[in-house]
Amino acid sequence: MSTIEETKDVVQRTSYDTYSGAEELDVIDELVADDFVMHDPFALVGEEVRGRDGLKEHIEVARTTFPDFEYTIHHLIAADDIVAVHFTGRGTNEEAPPGLDVEPTGEVVEFEGMEFDRIEDGKLAETWLLTDALGFLEQLGALPDEE
Repeated sequence: MSTIEETKDVVQRTSYDTYSGAEELDVIDELVADDFVMHDPFALVGEEVRGRDGLKEHIEVARTTFPDFEYTIHHLIAADDIVAVHFTGRGTNEEAPPGLDVEPTGEVVEFEGMEFDRIEDGKLAETWLLTDALGFLEQLGALPDEE
């Protein structure tokens, strides 16, 4: 069993530092379980993220869509094998997000979210993610105009 600090470090490195580029994607091979699953109702790749390769794809899409993407972690709390995170994500929209029929805005998009991660044998095994998808879509101009 990992210590609380080791558990928090796994989440920090895999779920946050990889998106900003502070950590290279090969850390996923080291710290993410083979059968990893991310439950994200608003996944940029359009479906549930599964496995190490699925997570790498998700991160690459985010890095391409928002090349200067970064997170501010407001709370990172761990108990046993669960880590809870409250965060704000932000980045400049340089590419059209997959599955959305919008042009890149060139503007900074910012959204809040919460995440729960399960660690198994020292590796990230499962993530439940909930973000302000409505606010995100509104900033991208992906919502229909009100009439």
